[in-house]
Amino acid sequence: MPAFATTSALPRQELALAVVEGENQVPNLIGEKILGPLPITWRNAHLVKATLADSLGLRDISADKYIHAPGASFSRLTATFGEATLTVTPRGVEIAVPNELMLDYRNRFDVMAFFSARFGNQFSALTKERLIAAQIFNTSNFSATNSTVAYTAANLSSISFISDMIAAARRLKAAGEPPPYVAAISGPVWERVRQAATTQAWAAGTLNPGSQADLSFVLNSLKQFGFVDILIGDSYYNAGADGAVSLSQVWSNTYIWVGKPGMTAMGAGESAAGGVSVPQLTGVGANVFWEGYTPGGVTSVDKRVEGTAYDFSGAGGNYVESYPELQTDSEIIRIKMSNKPTITNTRAGTTIATQYS
Repeated sequence: MPAFATTSALPRQELALAVVEGENQVPNLIGEKILGPLPITWRNAHLVKATLADSLGLRDISADKYIHAPGASFSRLTATFGEATLTVTPRGVEIAVPNELMLDYRNRFDVMAFFSARFGNQFSALTKERLIAAQIFNTSNFSATNSTVAYTAANLSSISFISDMIAAARRLKAAGEPPPYVAAISGPVWERVRQAATTQAWAAGTLNPGSQADLSFVLNSLKQFGFVDILIGDSYYNAGADGAVSLSQVWSNTYIWVGKPGMTAMGAGESAAGGVSVPQLTGVGANVFWEGYTPGGVTSVDKRVEGTAYDFSGAGGNYVESYPELQTDSEIIRIKMSNKPTITNTRAGTTIATQYS
């Protein structure tokens, strides 16, 4: 058990790594497959948006006004970009680990590492997942179209999941957002979809008679319509107070989301004219986080001392530090997060209201 050698908070890189590893071990998480991670170096960021409306996308010059007569001026369009700003939302929590608890279990396992892994498994990973789900299943961001048939147990013979998915893909194409597409579905809705007779007939009956309509068969049957993945969100979180358990689904049964996953690519490097490379977002958006959110909220690039404990930048928007609390004879573990799932292109997604019950 480490001695209390200081009263200041110290960065704990080894505990932060436990958090990141813990996130990767949580099953049934799909959020960052929809909104990929995007680090920024400032809490407030400015985005350049090359959206369909702003950047002259999908234009053509077949109209008569574009016909050029000798000596006449050409019809002219003006190049524009949209702009947006965002501010990440720092959040955090502490766990007090009594000295007596560490002594009780010192010969069995590392109590500090155990609770740091809990941060990853049941704090940071589920927090990111819930924040992303709240943005994806949000009809303020995306339009909602009722399913052709309500996804109820009584309608297992007629649920029209395949038709609903094809129609959603058509809505995206008509909005100027071509494939690839992914779908996000809760576990219970997927279970109902898989049992539906129409799904069985489409995925298994036409492609491989006698086979089960499992995920791979259903996805394979939808690939020609632009689908590259069907994501099943089947995680739960505990909404109960300390010492109580009240589990709820992260992903609601109310909607199925269909859209273009957010991906980040870096633009060209620094140019001779002095320009710098900037992230280029495609798809629906990104899970933005403040890279290097470290002691006192100061980014690591501003407080970095190479070769010391401060030579560290929290991965994935997570930062972990610890400090002793002498009045309670405890070691305090603190995790800070700065993730803000951000929708940058509302045209790149649509939802199906399942009418589930």
